[in-house]
Amino acid sequence: MSLGTALGDGGVQVAGVPRDDGVEDEAEGGELRQLLRWVSAGHPTPVLVRDGRATSLPSPPGGPGLPLGVLPGTSYTADETPLRIGDIVLIYSDGLTERRDGDPDLDTLRFLDAAESSLRTAAPGPVREGLHAYAEHLVARLDGPHRSDDATLLALRRIAPHSG
Repeated sequence: MSLGTALGDGGVQVAGVPRDDGVEDEAEGGELRQLLRWVSAGHPTPVLVRDGRATSLPSPPGGPGLPLGVLPGTSYTADETPLRIGDIVLIYSDGLTERRDGDPDLDTLRFLDAAESSLRTAAPGPVREGLHAYAEHLVARLDGPHRSDDATLLALRRIAPHSG
């Protein structure tokens, strides 16, 4: 399965979960289950921030994929992570965390610590601007003269559905 086939037009999909019969899967009480569907194509695995704790999501089945474009036609396996209301997902490039001659595992731990510290210092309120401020604070904690690569951070938050 190609990346585009696995996820549609992008690398991340957050949606109701279709069942084999084409009906949206509903959890108990009629609430639609929400999943993050993602692949790893040469970048660090996403980080889930839930209940004040930041954890790296496990690699998809079969391990992380090759960087995009290395081998044309490469298949990528999507993984799914259920999201709860209030969960924050951080998707980032290694340029935000890695230091020249650094240890990638220590770089990841530094990112997780910064994500939790930023949550305590700049906890996002219920509006979009709060999540933006949290992301800006996190980037400021990690950025500096050590950076020699491009840096990207995408922050997503699961919110409660609007009542109609």
